[in-house]
Amino acid sequence: MADQQHPPAPPPPPGFFKRWFARLKAFSMLAGAWGFIFSVNSLIGFQAGFEYDDGLSYSTPAFQAAEKDKATPGTPDYWNCVNRSYAYERLKPVPWLAAWTLKALGVKIAVFCDRGPEGSDSLEASWRKLADYFLFPRTEDEKYRVLERRRFILYAGASDSGIIQARKAGVHPLRIMKSPTSIVKSDYNLGKFGERYLPLSSF
Repeated sequence: MADQQHPPAPPPPPGFFKRWFARLKAFSMLAGAWGFIFSVNSLIGFQAGFEYDDGLSYSTPAFQAAEKDKATPGTPDYWNCVNRSYAYERLKPVPWLAAWTLKALGVKIAVFCDRGPEGSDSLEASWRKLADYFLFPRTEDEKYRVLERRRFILYAGASDSGIIQARKAGVHPLRIMKSPTSIVKSDYNLGKFGERYLPLSSF
């Protein structure tokens, strides 16, 4: 019995190539726009600051670990314990994604820690893919001076003090919502200064 011959495949519909060309064109335009924005931000050196405690991280478990260790709050031993307990902390997805979005646009990410730097080497290493800088300002005035002198376009944080210093330095503030179960000691009054806040950022 002779092999049956299959009929030739029908040609693509008239609009097939046109649709794909339009999609390729749109993708190329978006890629070009991203490349331009990334290059400009990188060359100018724009930066965005994110608070670590109650900002990028729900760090209450690390502070609880220091309490269990009975270290005296504020001492080098206390901060060493807190910083080395980072594995107990939980990343906050919305602020984390916001920081990565800015980084993808060429903005450098600076992480502000309102704590001592003792024992922070492993903590910093765990965030090295996202954070370009880890900063440990000793006072609010020092934080203000860092924000004022560098090319910061955004400061995102949960604390009132961070929002205040950003406003003083002429940097756009963005409030990260604090978890209601946080034990980190910082003043938190959402919307007190008329600042915008990041939705779903308390989790």
